[in-house]
Amino acid sequence: MKQRQWDRLLVKLIGIILINALIATIVFLMIAYPIGLYYMRNETRLDPQTSNLIFLSVTFLAILVFIIGFSIMMRKTLRKITYLSSEIEQIANGDLGRTVKVEGRDELASLGESVNQMSKQLRELFEKERAHEEERNQLFSNLSHDLRTPLTSIKGYSQLLQLNRELTSEEKDHFRILNEKTDQLEHLLDQLMDVNRLYAPHMQLKKQKLNLSLLTTQLIHEMEPLFNERGHRLHLSIQPDRWIVADQEQLIRAFENLFSNAWKYAERTSPIEIRLQTKEQQIEWSISNATTAETIEAIPHLFDRTYRVDSSRGVTPGDGLGLSIARQIILLHGGQLTAEPLEGQVICFRVSFPTHQHIERD
Repeated sequence: MKQRQWDRLLVKLIGIILINALIATIVFLMIAYPIGLYYMRNETRLDPQTSNLIFLSVTFLAILVFIIGFSIMMRKTLRKITYLSSEIEQIANGDLGRTVKVEGRDELASLGESVNQMSKQLRELFEKERAHEEERNQLFSNLSHDLRTPLTSIKGYSQLLQLNRELTSEEKDHFRILNEKTDQLEHLLDQLMDVNRLYAPHMQLKKQKLNLSLLTTQLIHEMEPLFNERGHRLHLSIQPDRWIVADQEQLIRAFENLFSNAWKYAERTSPIEIRLQTKEQQIEWSISNATTAETIEAIPHLFDRTYRVDSSRGVTPGDGLGLSIARQIILLHGGQLTAEPLEGQVICFRVSFPTHQHIERD
């Protein structure tokens, strides 16, 4: 264990202050003494106002000398602090493994060594985490492939059993449940593959110029019959010709997940409001609907993978991945997807795209 040493930086700072205080005092005496001697030889008596003015002027010069001397002597140390601050900011921005130059033997040098050690450890942890993430992605891919093969066989044999014999009403119900569960498992495998692909480090989007207003209108036209069946009234406020650069297929998937979430969790017969507008130099897309108190309380967790509001996990259809997938797609486009409560137990899902995503129609 290292022995405790003097704080070199503090000792240096105190030394610089004392040296400059001594210099400032000498300057004060060198200026004040001749002035006082001059008036004493001429036997001139100064009025209080003039005396105070001379004293303040000499004091100001002495303080100015102190500041200039202190700045010159501390310049190298201040440069070190600025340099360390800049390098730490680069590391914080993701340049892991970056090292700083270490000079001297004071506390700033010790801080530089600690920064280098921290940067190295962060890089090692990041590389391990990335390796683990790649292993998890590969595991998801392998499991999805291995599970899909027997699932396809089960579904095929189930269909053959239904074709080769006359079924009773009870058997028909059993086969209906079996088919529903196999379809649900296939959908879950597809969702897992989507999550695996969307969270991959090198996910590539096929971006193109896209009319978001037209896309939203088309999706509303497709989903409106489902909402009407449950008695929902759609209130639309869609500004025309809102253009962005985006991957149309992925963006459709994100919005379909948001529509599906509203269809599953909105209070029956309650109105659903859909907006698309330019606001504060951003394009905002939002969908709002009345929901349960449990959903409002669960807002901080809604985007967690596999999270669902209902504790039974069987009352409401779904796998808990839809909102997580939607948020990841929006993040890949440089946007944000948030959920916030409004008055009257209403939840609003808001998608905002940055200014550089917005383009004008040619």
